[in-house]
Amino acid sequence: MQHLLLVDETFDLNFTQEYCLSIQFNLDGFSFCILDSLQNKYIYLFHKELSGNPQFLMKKLSDIYSEFDILESAFKTTRIIYSTPGKTNVVPSHLFSEIYAKDIYRVNKELEPEETLYHLPLKKYGAVMQMALWSKVKDFLQEKHPGTIVQNDLADFLNAYEHQEADKPLLYVQLHKNLVTILTTDGSLRFFNSFFYLNENDLLYYILNVAKSMQSSHPQVLLNGRVNKRSAIFHRLRQYFAEVNIAGRTSEVYYSYLFDQLPDARFVNLLNTIG
Repeated sequence: MQHLLLVDETFDLNFTQEYCLSIQFNLDGFSFCILDSLQNKYIYLFHKELSGNPQFLMKKLSDIYSEFDILESAFKTTRIIYSTPGKTNVVPSHLFSEIYAKDIYRVNKELEPEETLYHLPLKKYGAVMQMALWSKVKDFLQEKHPGTIVQNDLADFLNAYEHQEADKPLLYVQLHKNLVTILTTDGSLRFFNSFFYLNENDLLYYILNVAKSMQSSHPQVLLNGRVNKRSAIFHRLRQYFAEVNIAGRTSEVYYSYLFDQLPDARFVNLLNTIG
């Protein structure tokens, strides 16, 4: 799916002040959706695949904003979510220091000279999430959307997640094009890391090895991102775990009938940011 554009017939460019804009991007792709706050309904979704090369990210973003000038309209609310597989680090709050933030990040990750470091609180877990974003991209987004803070999809997920069953910890797997992020939580954040993969065998290897480190032999497995119920990894995991689910869209809002054609779960985090 190189390009996707879904526009409900009720969309009206003259009413953007009643619309909520949500943007999500990473090196793999750029997406945005629009919620009509009067109807409480998603009526617009755009997605474009990107090359995965950070050198071209700024040029691609500029091209998209030039093509879709609606992005610079006055919206009721605007949210920006940066999905950062491989560029995210989680640190216990008592070990984090803004003064030494770069040094802390560099213990596990490489920080490029062109990147700016952000940190977001994970208050439920007594932790801080660090993420690196290209400085030119940050400046571009601040210029286009003044006052809007860049969020992180996994930070949003963790801060919203309510763990229900103490004997069933969560094994969460988010699939990107060539990277997978795996985290485990039982109310506390036990594991968080990202891995490059080539195929389903790689995915299975990483997931099963993380599962072995969990104290429970019956975790709830939740898949998100580039996955659906026809995916090989979904069926292979069901051979090992009793409870394997795919993340779903929030039921607190309505969706245009056009959204029924979405191929997988890659837009779940984007659509759940507003609902």
